[in-house]
Amino acid sequence: MSRAGNTGRTNFMKWKKMSFLALGHFASDFYPGLLAPLLPLLTTQYGWTLAQTGVLVMILSIFANAMQPVIGLLNDRYPLKSFLWLGPMLSAIPFSFFFFNTDFEVLTITLAIAGLGVAMYHPVGAVAAGYGADENKRVVTMAFFSSGGSVGVTAAPLAMVLIINVIGIKYMPLVVLPAFLMMFYFLYDNDIVVSEHKGHTMREMISSLSDNFGELTILWMISGFRAMVYGIVGNFLALLLIARGYSYAVSAYFLSASLLAGIVGMFIGGHLSDRHGKRKIMALSLFLSVPLFYGFSFTTGPLSIVFMLLAMVSLTATLPVNIVLAQRAAPKLPGMASSLVMGLSFMFGAVAAPPFGALADRIGIEAAMNWVFIVPIIGGLGVLFLKHE
Repeated sequence: MSRAGNTGRTNFMKWKKMSFLALGHFASDFYPGLLAPLLPLLTTQYGWTLAQTGVLVMILSIFANAMQPVIGLLNDRYPLKSFLWLGPMLSAIPFSFFFFNTDFEVLTITLAIAGLGVAMYHPVGAVAAGYGADENKRVVTMAFFSSGGSVGVTAAPLAMVLIINVIGIKYMPLVVLPAFLMMFYFLYDNDIVVSEHKGHTMREMISSLSDNFGELTILWMISGFRAMVYGIVGNFLALLLIARGYSYAVSAYFLSASLLAGIVGMFIGGHLSDRHGKRKIMALSLFLSVPLFYGFSFTTGPLSIVFMLLAMVSLTATLPVNIVLAQRAAPKLPGMASSLVMGLSFMFGAVAAPPFGALADRIGIEAAMNWVFIVPIIGGLGVLFLKHE
């Protein structure tokens, strides 16, 4: 076979693996994405307050994100490839039987289990994606991997509309199918690398972390403030639209469209940052999202929709850039570094959800959301303190 033929086959196999890693990310994020379209049903059918729904969001987010650095650190030391299929399965099962028991305390436990499954996949999948990326296309490749999760979150509201309005709640267990498909693939593929497994000592790993601790902390905070806004919008936008008078189905469609816009933003951000500089694009996208969010807040109809879509494009453009910069800042700890900006940063949104719900109960969800829309400015200012591209 010619050199060109070998190169073509290598590239094909590389993108095949990347595609399945992105599909695994889809399955992993699809299940927690089901919670947001379920919240309006919980508030209307069971009389739960917005503060209670905020607690559910917090429980899922804490377990989905707080364990990611631990799992990432373990994967940097020992390969945890089984987590590529075990994580999505652990997320799928609780949501498959979500409506079989709607006791508040039981739901908090099942959401904690689902969150742990989410935590298993992300750092391991991100490291596998990083090993498969060409250096000159690293951000775009990471955007491709990240987009899989965003597609999963985007598909979740549409799946709930299909289940509730078409086939019926009794078929909710069918949502386990994506996790089953990913399990079969990752059990079959023996070539995916999830850890270099070169035997870094704990001292070497701690040294790698301490050498760039300040840079990683800033990246974590930038990603955290972005994640706070993304999490609040993603979990409460449907409720806001229902408060504006939209139907459940329309609010779910709009939520999916907004999350889909976020996927576009990741690719735009990855492409522009590879060409024009990572810090510049990060700061610009975060600052630009603020007036766009307020454009949504102070308009109605189609114009309001356009503002929200553009705001989500701008907000999510920073995600793949953050992951790449974190992996470069701690090259011996790519799993742990990835989990800081891809997982642990979402703790900002988790902690903010209950007080946001309580504030929305008090002053109205529209007014409460206006306080959230200014937060990206803080992240944008944090970019000014980064030292490396």
